[in-house]
Amino acid sequence: MVSFRNFFTAALAFSVPISAAITPAEVVTNIKSITQKSQALQSPAQSISVVNGPLVLIGQGPFPKIILGFSDIVTTATTAIAQMQGMPREPAGASTDAVFEAFREFVRVHQALLNILIGKAGLFQTVPFIGQPVSAVLRQIEQVVDTIAFMLIDTFEARAADLQKEAMSLTGTLDICIAKYQGITDGITKRNLRFARGENAAA
Repeated sequence: MVSFRNFFTAALAFSVPISAAITPAEVVTNIKSITQKSQALQSPAQSISVVNGPLVLIGQGPFPKIILGFSDIVTTATTAIAQMQGMPREPAGASTDAVFEAFREFVRVHQALLNILIGKAGLFQTVPFIGQPVSAVLRQIEQVVDTIAFMLIDTFEARAADLQKEAMSLTGTLDICIAKYQGITDGITKRNLRFARGENAAA
């Protein structure tokens, strides 16, 4: 579910000086920009294989591009969050509906990307250096998603329930993806400890 545990992110965004609150149409544009960035990462994610995945160790293969792309999404989303500071609450109507539709499309596209990554995680149960950087950048994504969702729900109250539902769905998929990649690191660490103690690594 949407945790809203990252109000610190929002607080940082709120500290950025804003000359004027943006319009709902500009919110839609910002969300669509993030959606396009997420869409562009689906192809690299699909190309992940047991052969090219470990190339991340030398800065090659699809993972560096994916991690960099996620970092770009975080930067773009953080800017969008700052720009939304000071927006007045929007009444029900076409503008509010357009923001919801843009957010729903973002959720759909981003979940598709995350599901690809979830499917690929199983390839790397013995490659510890893949899990940590992926799970770390996914946590940053989760932070900005939580903050954007909170701000949208607060500003576009007429579609608050719908926005909440979409945000909860996306956060659930993010949590699964983070757990998959964190599990790579945790699982290997546990196996290494068993080896060090002379225990059966498969136990």
